This record gives sequence, C-alpha cells and structure tokens, in this order.
Amino acid sequence: MSPGNEYSRINQAGLAQLLGEMRPELGRFMLARQCNPAEVDDLLQDLYVKLSGVQTGPVSNPRAYLYQMANNLLHDHRRGRRRQQARDDHWARNRTGDDLERDAEPTPEESAIARDELERVNAVIALLPDRTAQILKMYRLDGVSQKAIANSFGLSLSAVEKHLQRAYRKLLLLREELDSAPQLSQTEADDVSFS
Repeated sequence: MSPGNEYSRINQAGLAQLLGEMRPELGRFMLARQCNPAEVDDLLQDLYVKLSGVQTGPVSNPRAYLYQMANNLLHDHRRGRRRQQARDDHWARNRTGDDLERDAEPTPEESAIARDELERVNAVIALLPDRTAQILKMYRLDGVSQKAIANSFGLSLSAVEKHLQRAYRKLLLLREELDSAPQLSQTEADDVSFS
C-alpha cells in the first residue's frame, strides 16, 4: 500500500468518526435548512455512505468539510425531489390533460349510483298519471313543443304546463330525497289543479 493511500484511509476513518460525533449537530444543521425531519436520519446515513466511498486527500478543516458535504447532499436531495415532482406532474398531465382534471369516464361507483338514480326517476314517472307521464316524455325526451302536445291531446297550453309542473314537482321531491335536503312537501307537490 502506498503512503498516500494509507494516509487517505486514516483520514477517512477520522472523518467517519467525526461524523458519528457530529451527527446531532449535523441533524440540527439540516433542520435549520428546512429539511423534512423524517428525512434527516436517512440523509445522515447517505452522508456516511458517501463519505465511505469517496477518496479524500488531507482535509485541513474536517468539521467544515462535513458541513459542506451535508449542505451539498441536502441540495442534491432537493434537486432530486424537484425532478421527481416534475416527472409526476408530467405523468399526471399526460394521463388527465393539462388542466389536471380527472378522467371524464365515471368510476364504477359513480356508474352504479347513476343507474340507481335513473331507476328511481323511472319509478317516479311510472307513478305519475298516464297523461302527465306521456306529456313529460314527449316534452323532455322527444323535444315536442308544449303547443304541439296541447294540440295532440286536445288540451289548453296552460293544462300542458300544469301537467309538466306536476311531473317536475314529483321529480324535485326525488332529487331532494337523493340530496337529503327537503325543500318541498308532498302536499305541495300534489297541489296542482288541472283545467
């Protein structure tokens, strides 16, 4: 073994020993530089591994050398975290779009809820008087105008409007039940007269 290598090995052993002694001090140093407290021990272990793997020459001020290594390691760690966040952000934007909104496709849970609500709406419509249900379907689903519906049933325009109001009130009751925020009583929903 050459004299230079022997001196370097002794120097490394001395730095490792000093690192062990300075561990609490270096931990406070990292915390003062906004390091996550949960990561301090890991970073100090990384510092020890890095110190064990690097060949150094004579170090005139070993304490300052260890502080500088700790500071550099902290900067490297932060750069790595920023790169990771950039990768994660890039992945999220590619998956969901630039506005980072979630997929437009509903989740299985949302689909099941929507099917259940549709069944309940159909049940409410089935309980409506036949003419009211027909008028609602013609107006809302088929897009037939109220005037054309009135002509086809031989009703006045206001009668068609009242049928629609009654249907809407029943559907509003269902909506309030689904939202668990009642605003309209059953008697109010039934309180529509026809002409």
